[in-house]
Amino acid sequence: MPPGSRPLLDAHLTARGADPAAVATALVGLAGLFLTSAARPAPPGLPTLRPFQRAQGEAALAWLRASWGGV
Repeated sequence: MPPGSRPLLDAHLTARGADPAAVATALVGLAGLFLTSAARPAPPGLPTLRPFQRAQGEAALAWLRASWGGV
């Protein structure tokens, strides 16, 4: 888990005391979902959806990299 993330998680009742391995597992799933979705064509009327999904996927990957020591 990246430095400073524990207080952030502990501030939320549902994440308080979460196992770091479980957090990493959830982030891997979220990153995969967002990045896979971002690769699809934009749906009609939602031109900013795919860039948003890409940004969220990249943020999840950055958190994972930080938690794994910058791998």
